[in-house]
Amino acid sequence: MGGMDIFVSRKDSLGHWQTPVNLGYPINTAGNEINLIVNAAGNYAYASSDKNGGKGRYDIYRFELYREARPAMVTYFKGKVFDSKTFHPLQARFELIDLSSGKTIIESFSESETGLFLVCLPAGKNYALNVSKKGYLFYSETFAFLSDASNCQPQVKDIPLQPIALGETVILKNIFFDTDSYLLKPESKIELDKLSKLLADNKNMKIEIDGHTDNVGSDSYNLQLSQNRAKSVYDYLISSGIPDSRLAYKGFGKTLPIASNDNEQGRSANRRTEFKVIEN
Repeated sequence: MGGMDIFVSRKDSLGHWQTPVNLGYPINTAGNEINLIVNAAGNYAYASSDKNGGKGRYDIYRFELYREARPAMVTYFKGKVFDSKTFHPLQARFELIDLSSGKTIIESFSESETGLFLVCLPAGKNYALNVSKKGYLFYSETFAFLSDASNCQPQVKDIPLQPIALGETVILKNIFFDTDSYLLKPESKIELDKLSKLLADNKNMKIEIDGHTDNVGSDSYNLQLSQNRAKSVYDYLISSGIPDSRLAYKGFGKTLPIASNDNEQGRSANRRTEFKVIEN
């Protein structure tokens, strides 16, 4: 419509960009429209234009994007990576992974001097976050943005990385089982492969995999379920090439809660799988 215009293009399910579409008038004019910035909600945007009626050579205009041109809503996760013992900031590698496809969406590093990082989280998917650094145990987190995109709230959380040392424990937050089942769900593979790589990179490390439950059900049932879940992780690691001499597993049932069992949030935290360094 002018010297330069703003277009929209979307990726299809195979990751291919579709044909760009001109956003049209009055967003584009006979002037030059450049430098588009869209807000996190995806409903308003900013652009530079030298169209007639402005106050300078290029002015910044704010406008509402019509629905067909809006991108998916996003939020973000930000924080700082640091050594859990010394509190010194760390430059660590982080990956944001789509749990449904197993594809890495974002891969980058926290800043070397400050340890600061920021990850954009598009709504409508389940994500696994993995933060790792040589000489340290990895950190994992899960973000579920499937239900209501309008409720996506920014996540702010600092991440302490634990140096590899005897007795250190890590909660595997991206290990998933169906209720009352010890069969690993397919999306657990991402986390399990990270654990397998950690062991492959640290040949002297031996770990114990520990299963835990909430207090719903009998003591004997929970003990057996937690042991079976720990063994499922143990079996996967062996199938991925880790010698059984470097692995052990144990179930604790409901005996070691880390939160209250009086509400679902606490019970969910107590239903967990961990690994502990038993030799290094």
